[in-house]
Amino acid sequence: MMMQSKEQGFTLIEMMITMGIALVMMAGMTSVFVSQTRTATMLKNKTEAMGDLFLASQIMQGELRSSKKICWSSTANAQSLVYLPIDSTTPMVSCDPKKYKSFQYRKNTGALCWNQLDGKGCQELIRGLPLVGGMKVKVVSAPPLPDVYEVTLTSQMRGQNNQISLLPLTFKVWARNH
Repeated sequence: MMMQSKEQGFTLIEMMITMGIALVMMAGMTSVFVSQTRTATMLKNKTEAMGDLFLASQIMQGELRSSKKICWSSTANAQSLVYLPIDSTTPMVSCDPKKYKSFQYRKNTGALCWNQLDGKGCQELIRGLPLVGGMKVKVVSAPPLPDVYEVTLTSQMRGQNNQISLLPLTFKVWARNH
């Protein structure tokens, strides 16, 4: 009697079904990977932008809170927070950012710079601010109190779907040593 050997293996239909299931699983894993990569990139960009805003705000607060006088100046090309340092022996007679130390937001470049009147010009603190609304300043106190300025620095970043998101940071400053 002759025994027939039955071959063990997969049929073509079984292989096609297995490959279809594997393809669906790979597509799902690829979609999750791409989404996670976009989220990580967006969070990295947001963290960097907020870090830059925070550093710039700390420098501004340190200088402005140890000043004798602060004033606000706005022109067509720039907005300036002008201040008189505590160690200055001359009085502040105008709000001219070319005569006194200042933080200047340049509307045409979206950059915030610090003019220390040291002959180096206005040194850039942060760039990439929106051309409109990168720095807003408003007075939030009334006499006889010293002027309290509310400063809002706004950065921009690209989100997951490549849309631009605004990141504002607000703080208050006043001349403590007037």
